[in-house]
Amino acid sequence: MNKSSLRLTASALALAVPLAAAATARAADADATAGQSSPVATEVGSLTITAERRTINAQDAPLAASVIAGADLQTQGIQNVDDLQFHTPSLTVTDFGQGNLFNIRGIGKDLTNVQTPSGVVTYWDGIAAFPGFFQDAPYYDIANVEVLRGPQGTFAGQNATGGAVFITTNDPSTHAFSADAEGQVGNYADIMARGYVNLPINDNWALRVAVDGESRGSFYRVSGPATTPDGGTPGRLHEESIRVGLLWQPNEALKVVLKGEYNYIDHGGSLADTVQNPLNPAQLNPSDPFTITNNTKNYGTDKFYRLSLNASYQLADGITLRSISSYQYGITNQNVDLDGTSAFPFTFSDYADERIYSEELNAVSPDQGPLRWVAGLYFQNDTVDLPPGTGFDIGLPPGGFDINIIYHTPKATDAVFGQITYDLTPTLQLQAGARFTHSNFTLDDNNFVNNNPAAGLILHASTDDNAVTGKVALNYRPNDANTFYVFVAEGHKQNGINTDPATPFGPEDVTDFEGGWKPTFFDGHLRAQLGVYYSLYQHFQLQFTTPSETNLIQNAAGTTRIYGVELGAQAVFGALSFDASASYEHSSLGSALIVDPTTGLPIQLGGRQLALAPDWTGSIGAQYAFAMPYGGTLTPRIDYSYVAGQWSTPFQRFGEFLPARNLVNAELAYAKDAWKLTLYATNAFNLHYIIASNVGVPFSLRYAGPPGQYGVRVERRF
Repeated sequence: MNKSSLRLTASALALAVPLAAAATARAADADATAGQSSPVATEVGSLTITAERRTINAQDAPLAASVIAGADLQTQGIQNVDDLQFHTPSLTVTDFGQGNLFNIRGIGKDLTNVQTPSGVVTYWDGIAAFPGFFQDAPYYDIANVEVLRGPQGTFAGQNATGGAVFITTNDPSTHAFSADAEGQVGNYADIMARGYVNLPINDNWALRVAVDGESRGSFYRVSGPATTPDGGTPGRLHEESIRVGLLWQPNEALKVVLKGEYNYIDHGGSLADTVQNPLNPAQLNPSDPFTITNNTKNYGTDKFYRLSLNASYQLADGITLRSISSYQYGITNQNVDLDGTSAFPFTFSDYADERIYSEELNAVSPDQGPLRWVAGLYFQNDTVDLPPGTGFDIGLPPGGFDINIIYHTPKATDAVFGQITYDLTPTLQLQAGARFTHSNFTLDDNNFVNNNPAAGLILHASTDDNAVTGKVALNYRPNDANTFYVFVAEGHKQNGINTDPATPFGPEDVTDFEGGWKPTFFDGHLRAQLGVYYSLYQHFQLQFTTPSETNLIQNAAGTTRIYGVELGAQAVFGALSFDASASYEHSSLGSALIVDPTTGLPIQLGGRQLALAPDWTGSIGAQYAFAMPYGGTLTPRIDYSYVAGQWSTPFQRFGEFLPARNLVNAELAYAKDAWKLTLYATNAFNLHYIIASNVGVPFSLRYAGPPGQYGVRVERRF
């Protein structure tokens, strides 16, 4: 970490000690238990969902969802979006460093280009975040994470065909002063510091500041010119983040929360080597994926800001009016080796910025009474720019033959949506919702060679898209221990424009049928969720690479079918607790005649398994809290996760299969009073696995998942 980031982290954490002493007298009652070890839970705590713009019990909601409390994220080894896939059924993340492909039930995004719509929407504090890039923000000072599976759109924000992820950070609070400081050291020269301070200013105002900083050496052993002083920083990590929240609540009716966040992430470039053995292209590369050769100056940085204003006002009749406003801005910049060897001087570099403005207005009914409803208006403008000179450059080699691209891609979305819930009887609910979405996409694209825009191919085109989607559900609760639900929901993904050749592609529509059972056993000690789904996609947007290295989208004919079953469970029996999840999915692509980029021959892909859609995923975690002398607790925990093998492209060719991943995380935590000491290990058996492959002609690249990491973490609450 550089000196400025260390000063930023240390100064914010250092606020905790003097402020704690000053706050003790005036917050004695509220802080009476803050310095004690947390008592052992006797039953599974209630988990709530706020995605529907109201707080509801996840065990009663007629939807497929996984909820992870903020306190459990670190315990389960969830530090960012990549880790969610090992604790959530039907979710996969493919990490290319600069961009992530986020998929739920095989639906989301298969390519890291800017014109590709995403079937999964990620929300931070209620605002739809960047759809592809800037997904690597660290998870710190988080209230909870909600993963909703299946089509979404009748109760919030953007439309989605695959699912949505809602990440909620902790709000400032006027109730009491609180603070937390945490430090970590580990292998690969890892150093991390994070913490927060919640400061009530008076009865109406509160300030919360949270910071996170980490520095880590590279996982890779790099040989070749990349090891020279001009070789960049291949594979190292340096990140620093800060989030500031301000609460104003002059009375019980009005609440206004302003949050500003900044993230700087330097991942040292997206390092990869060739899928095939460079000496024998008919064989897979036998070398370790962390031992690579490279002849490029490697770097990769993301800088992004997020500003949100969440204001709510409760009328006298109990109706809540809410406004969620946001501005987001990010810059990504990288230079990587395009062939994965030091034999050829092929490179890729880009510099892009993205701006998002959004506004959502809600009216939410009171929670009491037989009829409950939510209505909303939504607007978003998302613009990506690849500027002249630095935007996009494939060097074959750099300065000899360069392929350049300039982008300007504004996208606008307007929507109106609503959802009602009506109690037909005390045990039977009817839920119905609808959404109208209008979207517009404009592409200004200039493809040229050797930095000469005047001699390039200039494309200007735009599309308009309108869609109505809906949802109808029945929710049956015969008693407090059981919930049964069935529903049918529609989803829509907007149309768009391919860049080279300049061909449009149509929208994608899905009709999803689901049913589920959410039981509670043993007086609340065990809760479970079982769901089944059957999804029919029309005009499925198939994403693939052409022989000329262009990423294209083509609508599949016929019906693309996806069906499966998902299971989750959480249990607490005294000092013993565990959680588990599992999913099985079968997918079948509709008819699609595509030119194979390696052979140049047409191939029918109909009936094949979707890319990035493993048939099995599963996880299980368990811990036991041992009572220790003098009031402390010693808690060992182990987590196991499994993601079955999956194809990285629909072509299913040699080298495009990502093998199954069996990962184990473990930790041993000792807690007493306000202190907690944790020994941790992620990927404890140091499995070297491939998390992504980038298929090209003639070079296909493979990207490694994180190896084993271990260390010690110290936490102090105030």
